[in-house]
Amino acid sequence: MATYAIGDIQGCFDPLMKLIKTIGFNPAEDQLIFCGDLVNRGGRSLDVLRWIYAHQHCCDSVLGNHDLNMLSKYHGGYKRIRNLEFKQVFAASDAPVLMNWLLNRPLYIQCGKDLIIHAGLYPNWKVKQFKQLAHQTQRVLLADPAQFFKTMNGNKPNKWSADLNQEAEIRFVVNASTRMRFVRANGSLNFSANGRQTKIKNIKPWFSYKPINKLKKHIIFGHWSALGLYQDKNVTGLDTGKVWGGQLTALRLEDRQLFSV
Repeated sequence: MATYAIGDIQGCFDPLMKLIKTIGFNPAEDQLIFCGDLVNRGGRSLDVLRWIYAHQHCCDSVLGNHDLNMLSKYHGGYKRIRNLEFKQVFAASDAPVLMNWLLNRPLYIQCGKDLIIHAGLYPNWKVKQFKQLAHQTQRVLLADPAQFFKTMNGNKPNKWSADLNQEAEIRFVVNASTRMRFVRANGSLNFSANGRQTKIKNIKPWFSYKPINKLKKHIIFGHWSALGLYQDKNVTGLDTGKVWGGQLTALRLEDRQLFSV
């Protein structure tokens, strides 16, 4: 029995099947946990969703920004969208089932000491605080998806404060969990830099700040294809950019062995 964390698929169905064969995945015994961004750009998002849904007894995923984008279109008037992959999914007879399953995915999944989050853990949050905020955000999402997605988008606020109103708080939680890469020294999120490095002053990758180094959890994340495979004692980044011609990567949690196709 083994548990694998898998980086961003983004609709790349054939590489997913190849990776599953490479790791010798046994759906009767093994578990797959995806780092989010199951859909968009790879061409076969519908097949990816159908396969994972059919194996939901042994597969789960956190929400990524592309997943939330798809859900926002679905719950906000998808007939006007231009994204062909989204249109294909929405036109499928099983779209309501697949979209409901995706809607119910969490912002994080914990496996022992591993905490899987699409973009990462905001440096100024403790794990307990983040979990509470994530659960609160998911409750609001499930209570009224249409209203949630009307107010989800936007880069502000870009800094956490306990004084934020609920709408602003939820937007920040979503951005930190699914879009974050670089953080300024004052704790504000920077959305303009997305490379492996940046020349912008006073910002660093979110995992470079001291509070992260004090965690008792190991953070596994995706989202950052330009960063590629990244590992240190505190974090593992698994988005190796398959949709951009790179690789699709899995990490076996029990012994930390990596597999890529």
